[in-house]
Parts: sequence; structure tokens; C-alpha cells
Amino acid sequence: MNFHRYDDRLASAAQPTAEELGQLRDEGFEAVVNLSPASTRNALGNEAALVEGLGMDYVHFPVDCSNLRPLHYRSFRGILRGLEGRKVLVHCGGNIKSSNLVFMYQVLELGIPADQALAELKTIQDPEQKWFAYFEGMGIMKGAIAA
Repeated sequence: MNFHRYDDRLASAAQPTAEELGQLRDEGFEAVVNLSPASTRNALGNEAALVEGLGMDYVHFPVDCSNLRPLHYRSFRGILRGLEGRKVLVHCGGNIKSSNLVFMYQVLELGIPADQALAELKTIQDPEQKWFAYFEGMGIMKGAIAA
């Protein structure tokens, strides 16, 4: 599921299967944040019920990455702040939106240097140019990251 662990409390991934959700719970995950629209081709139609049935919290916040706005990051930041101190998986269909938003969170909220966080992001995926424009618009200066 293109899984990436950032630290002992935060990970991102592509769409997990029902079995993988159970494995996440067994690994101590306490919450799942889904950034995909319900219409995503590999979405689990009953994901909320599956996650909550496993005793974890579930947040569905669909992000349209063809129309990125400041609201998307600010809302994402608020979700992660609300889950602070908990072990959280952030996912989307392919770990593109999730890893890009976690990158921003690392830089803007956790104080990780942009070049260091970008190097980690590039081990997951190579962001499209629209993401670099979004990063810059949200205060991560383009000159600070080697696109």
C-alpha cells in the first residue's frame, strides 16, 4: 500500500485494504485520515465502518488536488492537531496527496528543514509541479527546496 512511516506516530500510505486496516490496528494505529473522494476507483465503500469497528477513529477529508487551495492544508493541519499524540495513518488512493500534505506539515508545523523533508518525500513519490506551486503559495519557499 505504498506505506511510509515518518516517525512513531505518523505514517502515510495508498488506499489500505480491509486486511491492512486490521494490521494497522494491531500495530497500534489509533486513527485513519482518508484524503480521497468516495468516488476514487480503489476506495473502500465501507472504510469508515471498518476503521471504527476496529476501535480506531476515522476522518474523511476529500482533497481535490486539481484545485488546491489554502483551505486544504489548513484543514489538514487542524485534523492532525486534533489527533495530536495519537498514532495516525494518512492515506489517499496512491499516497500522493497524503505524502505531499504530510511534507507540508513536517515543514510548516514540525520545523523539519524543507530540503530534508523533500528528500524523504522523494523516496515515496516525485511531486508534480502543481504541488511545488502549492508549497510556495503556502509559505514553503521554492528557493528553499530543490524542485
